[in-house]
Amino acid sequence: MAQTIDVIRDRIASVCASGPFHFVEAVTPLDFDLNPSQQIDQVFRITSEAGAIIGGFNYSEERTDLVSIWLARKHRADAPAAYRQLITDASSIRAAVIRDGIQNGGDYCVPQDGSGYQVEQLDGREFLVLRLTIPVNFEATV
Repeated sequence: MAQTIDVIRDRIASVCASGPFHFVEAVTPLDFDLNPSQQIDQVFRITSEAGAIIGGFNYSEERTDLVSIWLARKHRADAPAAYRQLITDASSIRAAVIRDGIQNGGDYCVPQDGSGYQVEQLDGREFLVLRLTIPVNFEATV
């Protein structure tokens, strides 16, 4: 069944917002600036970039777009522990997204190549940020 990237992003957001994670979606997908500092822990946002396109038939095409899941965690004066937790989060979220694509209708899949993560601390912020990038392959509606 053909999809659009916004449907795939909504599916991934529901994975992040439900068990076992129960993360809270950020006010805006572009940054964490509008979220109150005292409520920034375990807040996520999702961005996407257009990727490779393979032609299709009947107003469809096969796409592999990049979806980035950004997750903020307060470090509470223990940045090494928050860093380790974000590394675990990266692995757990990726596995949950893979399962969602396969088990819930097979609407998308995560290719083996192209996933990666980065953890950083923005200047002057009391939280660390994970950026988990996952390629998603799906049949798209043109």
